[in-house]
Amino acid sequence: MKEYVIFTDGDVDLPSPYDKEISYLPQYYYFDENLIYGDEQILSRKEFFEQLSTRRAYTAGVNPDFARKSFEAVLEAGKDILCIAVSSALSGSYSTICMVADELRSAYPESRIEVIDSLSATLGSGFLCVDAIEMREKGTPLADTAAEIRRRVGLIDVFFVVDDFKYLVQGGRVSPSVGKIGDILDIKVTLTITDGRIVPYKKNRGINAALRNIQHISQSRETARLGSIYVGNEMLFEKCRSLVQSSCEASLNLIVASHVGPNTTGIAIEWA
Repeated sequence: MKEYVIFTDGDVDLPSPYDKEISYLPQYYYFDENLIYGDEQILSRKEFFEQLSTRRAYTAGVNPDFARKSFEAVLEAGKDILCIAVSSALSGSYSTICMVADELRSAYPESRIEVIDSLSATLGSGFLCVDAIEMREKGTPLADTAAEIRRRVGLIDVFFVVDDFKYLVQGGRVSPSVGKIGDILDIKVTLTITDGRIVPYKKNRGINAALRNIQHISQSRETARLGSIYVGNEMLFEKCRSLVQSSCEASLNLIVASHVGPNTTGIAIEWA
């Protein structure tokens, strides 16, 4: 079997120890366009949320030059590439990666480059990466691994609740009309990702009801993987984690965190 390297992008989170077994194409965030964070410059979570409390964060997708250099290093070593990207409906990174892959296929005709749109984000996309890592460890060829990952895209769900819609609205991830729901009578909306986009799933009266809704979803049918997602509010995360039988957890990357804010938690599911 020809060796292949698995890549993902900065919108994707993997549980430990799998997060050390994958190559990342960073995405970028900034509060001031003169200082951009993502690969060489990194903020701690504490510093990030301190700034986010008073300033809007902006984000940028995968740098095509960085992706090209990263891919070329692998191809020149005689290996193939599998890249599982954040939903194309949430980020331009998938399109950027596809553009780079198309260029490199011409330059390296003997190599194989597979790019998959996960139609998800954070730990949802991360579960697909975990599947790919496990298949590679078992000796599954790239073509078969890519085909199976594309099948499993439809088995992935992410459900989460935010305590403040302003971050999602200002970043254009949900419409202002959806954001207004959260301002009415302490309504907390369980959100999900459908066809790669963030959409409302259910309205709940208060945060506790929203978390119980997530608990009910997690128990509704058999799961292959179930993970809890930590953002910035430890108390909210612990409350959510106590209600679900998660087998792993992940800290939300700061790219996605900039769009949902610190008072967010949720789960990712790969259905059996």
